[in-house]
Amino acid sequence: MNVTQRKWLGASAVLLVLTSMLSACSNGSKETTSASSSATAATSSASKEPVTLKIEVFDRGNAPAGAGPVDNNFWTQWIQKNFGDPNNIKLQFIPVPRNQEVDKLNVLMASGDAPDMVFTYDQPTINNYVKNGGLTDLGKLIDDNGPNLKKFLGQDVLNYGIFSGKQYTIPAKRPLQFTQSSYIRKDWLDKLGMPVPKTTDEFYKTMKAFKEKDPGQTGGKVIPYDFSAMNGTNITTAGLLISSFVKKISEEDFYAVPELLKPGYKEGVQFLNKMNQEGLINPDFALDKDGKTFEKDVANGLVGAFTALAAHPNLMGNGGVLDTLKKNVPGAEFVAMDPFTNEEGKHPKGIYDPIGAYIIVPKTSKHAAEVVKYLDWMSKPDVLFTLQNGIEGQHYTLENGFPKAITTDEAKKTFYNNTDIAMISNGKDFGSKDKNIDAAAIQFPNYKELAKQTIINALNDGYTNPRFDRPIDAEIKNAKTLSDKAQEAVVKSVLAKPEEFSKTFDAITAEYLKIGGQAMIDEKRAAYKDMKKK
Repeated sequence: MNVTQRKWLGASAVLLVLTSMLSACSNGSKETTSASSSATAATSSASKEPVTLKIEVFDRGNAPAGAGPVDNNFWTQWIQKNFGDPNNIKLQFIPVPRNQEVDKLNVLMASGDAPDMVFTYDQPTINNYVKNGGLTDLGKLIDDNGPNLKKFLGQDVLNYGIFSGKQYTIPAKRPLQFTQSSYIRKDWLDKLGMPVPKTTDEFYKTMKAFKEKDPGQTGGKVIPYDFSAMNGTNITTAGLLISSFVKKISEEDFYAVPELLKPGYKEGVQFLNKMNQEGLINPDFALDKDGKTFEKDVANGLVGAFTALAAHPNLMGNGGVLDTLKKNVPGAEFVAMDPFTNEEGKHPKGIYDPIGAYIIVPKTSKHAAEVVKYLDWMSKPDVLFTLQNGIEGQHYTLENGFPKAITTDEAKKTFYNNTDIAMISNGKDFGSKDKNIDAAAIQFPNYKELAKQTIINALNDGYTNPRFDRPIDAEIKNAKTLSDKAQEAVVKSVLAKPEEFSKTFDAITAEYLKIGGQAMIDEKRAAYKDMKKK
């Protein structure tokens, strides 16, 4: 459930050389030629007989008109020409619906029909495959066929794919680890003569003022602080606020105790309960399963503040929520804030691990070597740059040395699924955190400063969840059940009558422990102690 279930990230990955990227982007035809020649160089090692290599690709159902399906479009054809043809490999892209990817993957894996290369962001799913012996050990294959892959990812990232001493996954690299950031209506603050809140107490007083004085003149419809259902599928969350109440704990407890049961978390939920009783949040947040009501309320000028993914296209993209807000409410403006403080005065927030998706090769595949070669080719700076940014003049222009996407309808036809195609990297890397932030912000020309500040805030005092060197069986067995129960605990407790809050929260967390939570905690404690001995 949003931040409380995050897989949040910590180390910085090995960086692409900026100069090689910029030389690659100086001419679109040079990129294609360079990528083509790189692939041709591998021809000597190509198979004598044609090989069909099946590659998973997400189908998000968002292909622009005229773009072609996700399994046969500009980029799948480009990859076939520049990697497949020179290596005598026929690439077959297998669409998997993004919102059903875990369920679909489980069916494919169980039936033995999974593509040669698949991926998922869901670690419990990976742990389950590792436990059941369903994955290929890729260690030697990477040593033999992946020099560019190893250089690009680095050992710190590759280590996230090692379980019980074997390289069962190839983690994608994530150059920027930011997730959630908070936003507030500056025009409302200006009307009330109030500053951007910097502490939880200041935030609460500001939300009270928004409610009582209604600076947006909403006619009593104001929602001071808004978020949608806590099901982990929406860009908004109240998790940052709740988690900021968590108190300092031992390293062992940090490893073993789930967020829901950490000391102080209950007080964070109770704070939201208080806000609900005082009309400071949307009382129907739990009904907003897809986040569309939240987006509509923001766009209609009813929302004073919210916490959501930083620098997100749904918010800041062309025709996004903030563009619609400006049309509906002239003069409306959101700015970034970072108000939620813990007992030490810090602004803790979970961030991603330095990895994105886990790329795997099922044990049933006969083409693990070709998968590694494909990812090795993708890891070359000129190839990855082209896959992520396109062809200069057709898909991007350079602004201050960074590629800025061309957003014409014609450009969109051939540039809509590149993030899913270039799976080896969850984000673009330009050589430093500051440059990566600037490059991310430049993609939102109307909200460049807002995007940049939300990223900076999202990284401020960020922490990653601990990583175990082995699957946790109790977590694998009960992951979905525990996730649902944790969500239930928060939602029902926030909505409970004040006098029934503790009873509600305590009863559901007791159920959480009975249905596998305690077993998971015990197993994690044992695993932590075992790791400390090594």
